[in-house]
Amino acid sequence: MSLESISITNFRNLAKVRLELDPRFNFVSGLNGSGKTSLLDAFYFLSSGRSFTTNSRRSFIMEGKDECIVRGDINKDAQPFRVGVARSRAGASEIRINGEKISKSSELASCLPTIVLCPESISLLIGTPAKRRSFMNWGTFHVEPIFKEVWERANRCLKQRNFALQSKGSGGNELASWTDELIKYSLKIDECRTEYIQKLKPIFSGVLERISGLRDVELSYLRGWDEKIHLNEIFDRNSEIDMEKGYTGSGFHRADLRIYIRGKPATETCSRGELKALTWALKLAQGRFLGENKAPDQCETILLVDDIGAEFDGVHRQKIQEYLHETGHQTIITAVDQFVFSNFTGMRSSKLFHVERGKIRD
Repeated sequence: MSLESISITNFRNLAKVRLELDPRFNFVSGLNGSGKTSLLDAFYFLSSGRSFTTNSRRSFIMEGKDECIVRGDINKDAQPFRVGVARSRAGASEIRINGEKISKSSELASCLPTIVLCPESISLLIGTPAKRRSFMNWGTFHVEPIFKEVWERANRCLKQRNFALQSKGSGGNELASWTDELIKYSLKIDECRTEYIQKLKPIFSGVLERISGLRDVELSYLRGWDEKIHLNEIFDRNSEIDMEKGYTGSGFHRADLRIYIRGKPATETCSRGELKALTWALKLAQGRFLGENKAPDQCETILLVDDIGAEFDGVHRQKIQEYLHETGHQTIITAVDQFVFSNFTGMRSSKLFHVERGKIRD
């Protein structure tokens, strides 16, 4: 399955756009500020209900308009399958799949998984642990059926335990009850994440070897508490500290993902270009793993590649282009200069679009 078309209304600087898409490669050229990133952001919005460039809804709704709407038609076993997302300045949002109103954006992600590769992707490694937890959670969510339910229950337990820690009127029994539940779900999330990362490691190594010359790379998962001590014991030891601070200091919400080069943290030893390669390899590996383990009713992973000409030197760009050609993913790629796209040789399926001041043409 692939996304056949996308319709965009009042999203950033795109007033009224409809594109018929190629199932493999869709190239988008245009000057900086013309609307290339806005277009990719609309694809991401359709798959998640969010923007990958801003957390402010006012920033991605066109100035002077009350709402934005993005719709997509999916090729699903020769049957019509439509998804749509709308967001208003007042904060109201509406998600529909085949006309049915959906309450959770996770259902969008289930049917239309999308991975963004852009200049800001490097924040996955140099940013906060929350970004790396989000990376792990996204991948685990797509390949482990029980993860969504366990994740929701774990977050509820964490919220209730923190509330009990902060509330003077909460009794010890209530705190103990939420602690037991939190331990149970933390261990289950850790089990799911551990299995996912173990399976992702060889794929990551293979992709990294294809697109970069980096060697002796280790991907390490940190569960969020001392691995040598059982979580029950950690909560017992830290109960007074948690009470004093008013929040839970250990658990699934403290997990992290690290990359080491020859035993040293990549963020301390690698150049920015090398960190870009590591980040892209992680995301491409995630897309490949999902492609090999996707559900029967799930769309192929869509890759959104922003400004590929500016990200890497000629040698590394060629390696990435060769890899993208082999993945089988539907891919939307932007660049300032169309010449960048000429390096994608041997393609039998592609479309070229040009963006200028929010207007898009074939």
